[in-house]
Amino acid sequence: MKNLEYLWKDIEVTEKENEYLEKRFAEMSVKEKYILEGAVQIVEVNNASDLINLTEQLSNFDFYYKATDNKTLGEYVARHKECASNEILPFIKIDHLGNEYHEDFNGVFTDNGYVYQRNTLKQIYDGSNLDKMTGDDWTVKIKVGNKDYPEGVWIILPDYEFSSLEPDEMAIALDALGTNKWSRCALLDAKCVVPNIKELAEQYDSIEELISDGNNFGYVCDEQGQGRAFFTEHLESAMELEGCTRLDFALDISQNLNCYDFAPKEDKLERYGRLLASKNGIVEPDTILGDNFDYTLYAKADIDNRGLVPCKNGFIKSNGEQFHYEFSKKLDSMGISME
Repeated sequence: MKNLEYLWKDIEVTEKENEYLEKRFAEMSVKEKYILEGAVQIVEVNNASDLINLTEQLSNFDFYYKATDNKTLGEYVARHKECASNEILPFIKIDHLGNEYHEDFNGVFTDNGYVYQRNTLKQIYDGSNLDKMTGDDWTVKIKVGNKDYPEGVWIILPDYEFSSLEPDEMAIALDALGTNKWSRCALLDAKCVVPNIKELAEQYDSIEELISDGNNFGYVCDEQGQGRAFFTEHLESAMELEGCTRLDFALDISQNLNCYDFAPKEDKLERYGRLLASKNGIVEPDTILGDNFDYTLYAKADIDNRGLVPCKNGFIKSNGEQFHYEFSKKLDSMGISME
């Protein structure tokens, strides 16, 4: 893989920006690096702000692995986008298809594949909010190496090859490692975007088990509890209440949020009150009473009535509903309190 440090070594950066970029590039997955190789040919990078904004939004680019020219691009599109079978693939004008696709999407070819910009980038970094940068879209990231690549590579989860049927993080990383089996690899490091999940690499006996839970937790977080209001705050508050430090238990908590009554913190109480009033049939929106209803006060009354206690992301308490374990061991054997 190419050394991409040149991207920020030749531009003016502050000490904190340099520290951020060094960490971001050090933990960049193989797929992210391949995307970045093309993205810098599409988006102009003149300063540290441009580069940080770009590395925060690599998920706004699509990457077609090993589509390095019109012919291989046409084959990729036919096979993965149009689901062409092996029987009809020989009859597809793949050169022509690839050329048309390239002209339509105006992407770039790199040594590793085809990159094109799917969405417009936002100005996320303003020069003063480095602490708000997350390193783009990820839930769990693992670092895996083997005897041929002892320094290892990072992989971002969740991986979506099972649904997209396109090579994603895991397949691309395994290819870079020169293997097709996790059993031939060693886990070097692991992290979760939820900060209280600590020592993640020590929690699993195999890479496969960690990947399975990492993917499942990632899918849940990406789906936001299938559109559940205040899902992330609710989940993190339940984890805080339980003193959760394990990924498998976090996954179980995410499937049992009905066991926890929750309300968000002060700045979101007005929206919460609106949703609650509508759910309870108290007032109708866009009516005289609805327009003159104090939704924040109603939310606070609900918090008091249910006896919710303050936490980092709002107010919460366990409501006594049965907790169903699917991914983790029962807490007696994990040493975690349910108080």
